[in-house]
Amino acid sequence: MIKILLIVLLIFLYLSKRESFSNNIITFNSVNYKDRKEKTKDIILDLKLKKGSKILDIGGKEFNDFCNKNNYKYYCIDLHQPQQTGTGGYHKADYCASYDGRNLPYKKNEFDLVIVNFVLHHAAHNTLYLLNQIANITSKYVIIGEDLSELNYDMRWHTRNFEHQPGGMFRSDEEWKTLFKFYNLKLIKQYNIKRKDDFTKDIHRCMYILKKNNI
Repeated sequence: MIKILLIVLLIFLYLSKRESFSNNIITFNSVNYKDRKEKTKDIILDLKLKKGSKILDIGGKEFNDFCNKNNYKYYCIDLHQPQQTGTGGYHKADYCASYDGRNLPYKKNEFDLVIVNFVLHHAAHNTLYLLNQIANITSKYVIIGEDLSELNYDMRWHTRNFEHQPGGMFRSDEEWKTLFKFYNLKLIKQYNIKRKDDFTKDIHRCMYILKKNNI
């Protein structure tokens, strides 16, 4: 009888844990990248960072004014030169640093938050190397936005991805979550992005909110 009760209790705890995380998976209806930018601002505010917190934006430049307004220190970095293939935008500004697309020039725990919004699929052969650095240079949080894909996705989405970034790596939701665990990043919230021009009901785009597991 006691064994049965223990088994029931373990099952209950397991299901409760699953339900708890499922409540942190949120569907976000989007029109284009501009409302994703606004959603990112809301996410940053929800993290309740202290005044003076340092935020690094890899591959973007959109949050300089927002961070100044909210008393955050904003840093951004992009490639030395625009990529020669694909339709991805180049976001470097005069106030942004530049790098070779592989080696980030920062120290361990230098930033409170690192933002990598829809960038890593452009860095196919450098993604894992960059993830390792990102997990190292953040002291608290990471926001990663990505275009998702699986073999069973509609061929029109695969075609779009190839045109967007020839040679890019578009991973599945499951693969990203496995990589986050490998690099000691805990998934605390997930935004599944839906758009009217999605080809199917599959999740095409996602934003992951991650917290560093300090050892």
